[in-house]
Amino acid sequence: MEKRLAAILMMDIVGYSRQMAENEVGTVARVTAARHEVFDGAITGNGGRVVKLMGDGALVEFPSVSGAVLAARGMQRGIAKFNTSRPKDEPLQVRIGVNLGEVIVQDDDLYGDGVNVAARLEALAEPGSILIAGAARAQLRDLDGVDFEDLGLQRVKNIPEPVHVFLVTDGIGMAKRAWPRQQQRRVGPTVLAAVVAVLLGAAWWFGPQVRDLLAPSAPNVTPLALESRPSLAVMPFENLSGDPEQSYFSDGMADSLISDLSQVSGLLVIARNTSFSFRDRGESMDARSVGAELGVRYVVAGSVQRADKNVRISANLTDAQTGIQLWGARLDREFEDLFALQDEVTTQIIGALQVELSQEEKRRLSKRYTNSLEAYDLYLRAWEEIWRFNEDARRNAQSILMRALRIDPEFALAKALLATTYTNRAGVALLDNEQVLEQGYRIALEAIEIDPDLPQVHTSLGLVHMFRREYAEAEAAFKRAIQLDPNNADGYGLQGWNSHYAGNPQAGWDAFQYALRLNPRAPFPYLNAMSEIQFSQRNYEKSLELGLEALERNPEALRVRLFLAATYMGLERIEDASWEIEEALLLQPELRMHDIPFIAPYRKPEEMEHLTGLLRRAGLPE
Repeated sequence: MEKRLAAILMMDIVGYSRQMAENEVGTVARVTAARHEVFDGAITGNGGRVVKLMGDGALVEFPSVSGAVLAARGMQRGIAKFNTSRPKDEPLQVRIGVNLGEVIVQDDDLYGDGVNVAARLEALAEPGSILIAGAARAQLRDLDGVDFEDLGLQRVKNIPEPVHVFLVTDGIGMAKRAWPRQQQRRVGPTVLAAVVAVLLGAAWWFGPQVRDLLAPSAPNVTPLALESRPSLAVMPFENLSGDPEQSYFSDGMADSLISDLSQVSGLLVIARNTSFSFRDRGESMDARSVGAELGVRYVVAGSVQRADKNVRISANLTDAQTGIQLWGARLDREFEDLFALQDEVTTQIIGALQVELSQEEKRRLSKRYTNSLEAYDLYLRAWEEIWRFNEDARRNAQSILMRALRIDPEFALAKALLATTYTNRAGVALLDNEQVLEQGYRIALEAIEIDPDLPQVHTSLGLVHMFRREYAEAEAAFKRAIQLDPNNADGYGLQGWNSHYAGNPQAGWDAFQYALRLNPRAPFPYLNAMSEIQFSQRNYEKSLELGLEALERNPEALRVRLFLAATYMGLERIEDASWEIEEALLLQPELRMHDIPFIAPYRKPEEMEHLTGLLRRAGLPE
């Protein structure tokens, strides 16, 4: 048996089977012309040998990796020109995978993992893109005009070890493309850890962004500067304490200010997820830059310094259009006066904006959630901890919150946050979903008995009602959360999610458009829920686009995997759908068809049948 090291290129024409079914003669003529005009020259010109043709693709061997990559680039450039020259024909799109590995030679054919990896990379690639394995990338240094984007380790079908994958990019003739989203296969921790990560997925609805998953989105929303009421963004406060461990405190001060200002109906306040993303992505937090990016009129910035028993908060309010500072203050207090200090900052900013408060708003803003600074400090620590997106952090947060509640059993804000650690798992936790819902529901009711004016509690209750198919109760809970916090972007989003499952997906979509005005850098759950809405409307392409972006943020998101599988089946992309089912079963091996009604709480039987029918065809076990 002969073996040798070879550079392998696998290529595939996207949508070939569909085009053949629609126009067999025309498709054959078009592909034959592309072979003669584009593919043959790119292959032979770089020393390649066509091992075999496979209808819609080819297996090609090269004596060098550079030859394979240059041929691949030549194909993509050439096919773009080919399509341009035939504007009346459906364009041809090609996916390409390149690998370097040992192959088995038998009767002029090639077999083995060297070929298999190239085939899997080709299947992983987006139309018009080239993926190359790390083993092949390591052989290349300065290849003229070729760049590479590191996509990290990816798990590919039927290959036991993860593959280091790179995207081939250049700026001449072949457009630089984003990482192919439709089948992102990130290597996670153990399957158990992956399941745990899934259980925490919906935590995005209530907390700050999970920083390593954050990426900006650019929704089409009306500039907030055009609002009649003042619009502003509160940026994360700088930690000047000299101790990085105190970042939870400075973040908490900014977050508390966002929460207070959000409850003022005369203001339009950007959500923390978006404003904090500037720091977390290393972007400029200059007021003019932020204003230009978000369309807000005002920007609040500041710093916090905590030393021994003293706290100093410096803050300023700047007109984002002119760059002129409208208000600024440096306030020093003893730590025991922290609540009064927070109130003073909020009051002065509202005064500088000349916003009139209603009596009800004055009452709520003057409220103290606890008289215990120790309990409040624990609450801030838990707030920071809970959104680290892993099970250990969630359990740590619960432990911290329980300590806070032992100090002050009437600390409703801590109870509200504790409730979200359970209700946020709704729709993703299948092993103990009823217990999860019941526990979160009980804690939320306890919080409401203490303080019925907490928006977070009502959103928690709304989620429970939605997954129990109590849509009217869910709607009432989300409406109450928005009444209490008119800038509650997540409340609008959750209201839309509920409308969708209650049978009105268009109302759900409209609600998300408003949520995006308040939180324009769409976080993971917005993308996930909007993808589900588009799926229900049978807009499979749009659903796929949103679902893939959601998956890019969180590759271990079970419900995203399931809806992607159904969407792929709706598009008749059977292999992709089957792969997503495999990924879902890796995350949760116990998953069966009877679990789907809990994940997707549709009111209408025909909508549930639409989803389950596609999942059954994709291979989800009964």
